Amino acid sequence: MRMGPQEVVWIAGAAGRMGRAIEHRLDHEKYRILTTDAEVDATDLDTVVHFAAANRPDYVINCAGLARHDAAQERPDDAYRINALGARNLAIASESVGAKIIHLSTDDLFPANMPHAVNEFDPALPHHVFGKSKLAGEKLVRDMNPRHIIIRSSWVYTALPDDMIVSAIAKARAGEPVEVPANQFARPTSCKTVAEFIIAIMESEEFGTFHVTSEGLCSRFEFIARALKLAGAPTDTLASRQNPDEAYRVDLDNLMIRLTGIYELRSWEEDLKDYMAEHDLLA
Repeated sequence: MRMGPQEVVWIAGAAGRMGRAIEHRLDHEKYRILTTDAEVDATDLDTVVHFAAANRPDYVINCAGLARHDAAQERPDDAYRINALGARNLAIASESVGAKIIHLSTDDLFPANMPHAVNEFDPALPHHVFGKSKLAGEKLVRDMNPRHIIIRSSWVYTALPDDMIVSAIAKARAGEPVEVPANQFARPTSCKTVAEFIIAIMESEEFGTFHVTSEGLCSRFEFIARALKLAGAPTDTLASRQNPDEAYRVDLDNLMIRLTGIYELRSWEEDLKDYMAEHDLLA
């Protein structure tokens, strides 16, 4: 039985896939977990400051964001309002009660075809509204709360029915075409790995910006092909696509994790197999 008061973790944007993954893996006996989504509007400063004052979180995990690239491009004001202003507000609210803020960011801060791996000290040069709004959010978090952790990841996948793994397996088993870009390269990472890292660094004395990706670069086609093989699903309907307009290569190097030794990341192949096993997706 736990003795003494529980520390409080506030997950903003908790209805999303990462919010749910983090809540699932947090120790519910060790922490009192507050989950909010649209009912506590992160874009309203007074709302989040009052919520923080009333609940006194020790940690604020910001999973809120406008993540769809097309929506960000079509509605740039909304993208900046949610991804930048919302992040700023949560940073202000967390700082006002002495809480550490963990802010989720993205690999979309970098150009689409980087010839080399990029670490946390390389300059970010986003080329679209989504990336620019996320970069603005990072800057505001740094400015507003010195007790910050910013996490950038890549191709974060889940076992949800509409996500890339489960969807591809279902289509392959139904004999439907599974068309996947072969000219998109990144480091696929399970939501389990990202969530476990977030908890590890939350409980540490570390601060700053961290890349959190499974080790090794691969194409989206190679990733889906491996998932189908592990699931024992047919691959005869799997086809590669080579649209030049879709091409990108972003290789996030986990330099800060290596320097601090705070967490051990595995290869993307090991991460995928372990995650699929946990969700009964292996053959």
